[in-house]
Amino acid sequence: MAYIFITGVSTGIGFDAMKTLINQGYHIIGTVRNETDANRLKDEFGKQCTLLIFDVTDKEKCKSEISGIYHMLEKEGLSCLINNAGIAVPGPLQHLTDEEFAHQMEVNVHAVRRITNLLLPYLGTDKKYNPGKIINISSVSGLFSSPFNGAYCISKHALESMNDVYRRELSMFGIQVIAIEPGPIKTEIWNKNMGTLDRFKDTPYGNILASADKMIKNSEMSAFDVKVISDIISGIIADPRPKTRFLVHRKPFLFKLLAYYLPDRIVDKMIRKTLASGDQYRPV
Repeated sequence: MAYIFITGVSTGIGFDAMKTLINQGYHIIGTVRNETDANRLKDEFGKQCTLLIFDVTDKEKCKSEISGIYHMLEKEGLSCLINNAGIAVPGPLQHLTDEEFAHQMEVNVHAVRRITNLLLPYLGTDKKYNPGKIINISSVSGLFSSPFNGAYCISKHALESMNDVYRRELSMFGIQVIAIEPGPIKTEIWNKNMGTLDRFKDTPYGNILASADKMIKNSEMSAFDVKVISDIISGIIADPRPKTRFLVHRKPFLFKLLAYYLPDRIVDKMIRKTLASGDQYRPV
């Protein structure tokens, strides 16, 4: 039995990846945050999945739940770990609370490291197991920093660095570490933030953020279907030597131009102009 571990399988990328990989014959060990989601997924997928119930920020629960499935992995190890669980905390860096910023880092950075380390022996640092793969669901926000999306961008930049460090440290074991860097995807991560920026209306950023919900809706209009990511994940798992990163964007050349080649001041001016229009700015 080939096992794949996916964090955050209740909706979005995690759910679709789980469904796709189960249809390909894998047994999925997935994490959810509540029993309602666990029961729903168990009804749909039955014995083809094992569901662990914990919040990735709960260190002790995370450790106990994952150690509880070690017996499943003892014989053949783990084929792949997909670090998918993540959140977005939008707003001006000046006005986010310390607790909000810390929570963004805890979910998108610290929890990824914690879960990865708990599973690394079964991915091949214990050499009795064949080397597996680690897929980190990053974001274009880890390559390009957008205003009013700073905490999320910073967390994804950190994840990009973590991805590179793990890839280089684990290469001696044959473990491959890959980043998927999506632009807008049709998931709930941004819809959950509809209306949440209203609390900044009385700050100096209020005029710009007044159109935040419209910006999110415009982003959704050009978003990729989640199946695009599931197909990339399937390809990575099947490929004995996949690329180290996959940028998923409608205009990848334009994105790379903005992120890597144009002078900062030109890009800054373009962002100010786009923000002033209130129509096309995308949060990722």
